[in-house]
Amino acid sequence: METVKRHKALFVFSVRLVIALFISLLVQNASCAASRAEFLGALFSELKYAAADGQSLPADVPPSHKFAREIGSSVKYGLIPKEPFSPDAQIDRHGAVKMALMMMGWGFEASLYESFENLPDLGGSGDPVFFLAAEMKPAAPGALLVDGSTPLSDSGRDSLLSWVRDCAKGVRWNRVLSYGGVDLVIYRQGVAMPGVTGDKPKGGNPIASPLCEPLFVAAVATNLNSIDTRIAFAGPLGIGAGRAPITDISNAYDAIAAVNGGFFAEGRPLGTMLLDGLHAGKPLPGRSAVGWDNDENLLVFGRGNARIGIQTPRGFVEFSKFNVTPPPDEAALYTPGVMISAAGAPLDAIEVAVQGGVVTLCSEARTSNHMIPRDGFLILARGRSRSLLGYLEPGAAVDIATDWETPAFSACTNLIQAGPLLMQNGLFVNSPETFKSDILDKRHPRTIMGSDGSRTLWAVIDGRNPIHSRGATMEETRWVAKSLGLRDAINMDGGGSSQLIWRGIMMNWPSDGKQRPLPYALLMMPKGAPMTAKTVTAHDGVYENLDRGEYGEWGPASDAVESIIMDTYNPMNDVD
Repeated sequence: METVKRHKALFVFSVRLVIALFISLLVQNASCAASRAEFLGALFSELKYAAADGQSLPADVPPSHKFAREIGSSVKYGLIPKEPFSPDAQIDRHGAVKMALMMMGWGFEASLYESFENLPDLGGSGDPVFFLAAEMKPAAPGALLVDGSTPLSDSGRDSLLSWVRDCAKGVRWNRVLSYGGVDLVIYRQGVAMPGVTGDKPKGGNPIASPLCEPLFVAAVATNLNSIDTRIAFAGPLGIGAGRAPITDISNAYDAIAAVNGGFFAEGRPLGTMLLDGLHAGKPLPGRSAVGWDNDENLLVFGRGNARIGIQTPRGFVEFSKFNVTPPPDEAALYTPGVMISAAGAPLDAIEVAVQGGVVTLCSEARTSNHMIPRDGFLILARGRSRSLLGYLEPGAAVDIATDWETPAFSACTNLIQAGPLLMQNGLFVNSPETFKSDILDKRHPRTIMGSDGSRTLWAVIDGRNPIHSRGATMEETRWVAKSLGLRDAINMDGGGSSQLIWRGIMMNWPSDGKQRPLPYALLMMPKGAPMTAKTVTAHDGVYENLDRGEYGEWGPASDAVESIIMDTYNPMNDVD
């Protein structure tokens, strides 16, 4: 009898054990059963996003899906791409962390780290998405940044949502990478503000502001004694119609980095420009400029106005136009680095070709081929200016005279007039320099060129994008320049032209959503490197395929990596 009771008790215990194990297994499976749609819905709610009008659903998400509203709104806002979403698939740790980044508006930063993985010296060291999440302040939960294929548990879900909640209160990230003598500095703050169309800047310092609005800054810094800054135009490369994607210009010369320069119109610079000692742009009164000399390690900031021309025994001939047709009675100067020939030369003009400081040709425009000497320049003169220059014969000495408003520019071989000046000797400069309030007081993408006293720095502030970066007013741009440690700084061309390349990678998200073709770029080259362009494939003026997801091409690293550093030479760590 006792034996039967013992067997019965053992049977009951075994049944209860099996039931307990089954229930435990169900609980474990339930804790790992979060779907992609469920997790996105939780993120959408946690970030307090409002539903978008005119939602756009991926093809594999039916309108009847429980989380169709959240998924469609996220696609409409640009938080996630409109591609197959697999809404009911189980989400793993890697997918959950990446989705959290994208829903906070950090998808571009994640794509940058994934691009770094393709560089020979930076790849193979771990999950790039996890690296980014670990470096953010606050950082993602460390326990979730391993074993990316592990399904996301309930506790992991709660932990990630808590991190996102903290990021919504204020999040920052910065990184420094160095290669070939060019330091790359990246800074990002804030979470996305989807659906926010109005923009009323409050002024002051936008870096780590209490509201922590989305702001992205990418910069490259160099030493004058190790890196040359060269101006390279697209026209002489024979690509496009005098414009090309900045990646094409950069890759043509194997530049370490590249950035857009000053203002332009119809493929030609607006304002004074010196291109390897030759004038290439018409001065604009009241606008500031930056000039430099690679051989003398010289960098100068000041007013860029000048009077430029040729002194002849018969009188002074001032150039009223540069690289465009002169009006009647006036003269124009054509520079070889900007274009190949003086297309559309008026038939009533004479052409004076100069090489090595002497005239090599003086002829009627109607009988000339209008070619610009590669190692000289070409003058077109009409009417009164023609009469002052028409006597010149081959062999006559010709010298361009320049009267600079800022005398120190006379020692520079390269110069770009842009403006307004942002800082001088460590102090803010508040002059509008004839710019309208729409340029000064509204937020736009910006490009900065400046110096901290020992290094030259170029920075791009992304803008016009409430998901990624809202841009900066001119006042806020001054604060960004200060936060970068600059003592002298000038505003360059901005808007859709603000673009920065490092090692072939587009380091910012242009406001056009793709690369804007530019007439020229500023290239960071090894000291003394020849400006010999490689063969470039023409794009025939069509650049629609060059969107934010394509970063150009780069070959194996030719220089040893100097350092891969964080929190070193990083002024964005200690902002006011």
